[in-house]
Amino acid sequence: MYEQAEMLGHMLAGCVFFPGTFYFLLAGVGKICPGMSKADLYLLCNSAVSSLQAIISCCVGSIVVVNCYKDILYARHWLTEAYTCFGVVYFYYDIWSMYVVECARYPDQTTNGWLPLKFYLKRKGLMVFHHLALPAIFFPIIMFFRKGIGDFFVASLFFIELSTPFVAMRAVLLRFQMENSLVYLLNGVFAISAFFMCRIAIFPMLYAVYGDKYGLSTMQVPFAIPVKCNVGCALILGFQIYWFAQMIRLLKSYSPKQNGKHHSPLEKEL
Repeated sequence: MYEQAEMLGHMLAGCVFFPGTFYFLLAGVGKICPGMSKADLYLLCNSAVSSLQAIISCCVGSIVVVNCYKDILYARHWLTEAYTCFGVVYFYYDIWSMYVVECARYPDQTTNGWLPLKFYLKRKGLMVFHHLALPAIFFPIIMFFRKGIGDFFVASLFFIELSTPFVAMRAVLLRFQMENSLVYLLNGVFAISAFFMCRIAIFPMLYAVYGDKYGLSTMQVPFAIPVKCNVGCALILGFQIYWFAQMIRLLKSYSPKQNGKHHSPLEKEL
């Protein structure tokens, strides 16, 4: 049984780790690159923390998946719930972090250094909704309602973060006007590939794993598992398909001749 004190302790650790790392990077990178603008510095540090969170998430997912593969339903690993409590804080940290990045990028829109909430939500509203909705829905499910069943599947979904470093790198490359470089092109290929594999294809793969373990075809699995499991997967998958479609639309609409001045609504969110 995951104790309440442990849960609060891991959440508190996340509250310290994410903003602490952000400010640590601000101080360190600021000293190393004193000529960097505040906007560039904040964006770089925000992207670094997002990438670090993604790496940790994938490492935890790997450990749990390997340890729980023999019994995908009932095998337990303490990292599943520990990282859920630690990592959920990231979503709320990132809402704040994105806000301070936007304050640095648009100082002419600020009042005493702060952007109007309406301006921020106009630019990042979809991402804010995403960051609020996912924890609100899935944190209670993972921690309280699944009754300790399915650590393997929960940990598999930690791999959803694999595409985050590439998405973060894209924002940095655009900021430094490197959209015509080979690095930008390769990063885009890796971003879309990782996004598709770990955020979309992973769902039929998990259904296939369940079917293989219990002698069912992949098509039979949705009818053999609780409806709530199908609904949960559909909700997560719906978010991911939406963002993947945005990435594809942005890729089709982007032109290198714009020299980093592309500011479509899609780019604002991605």
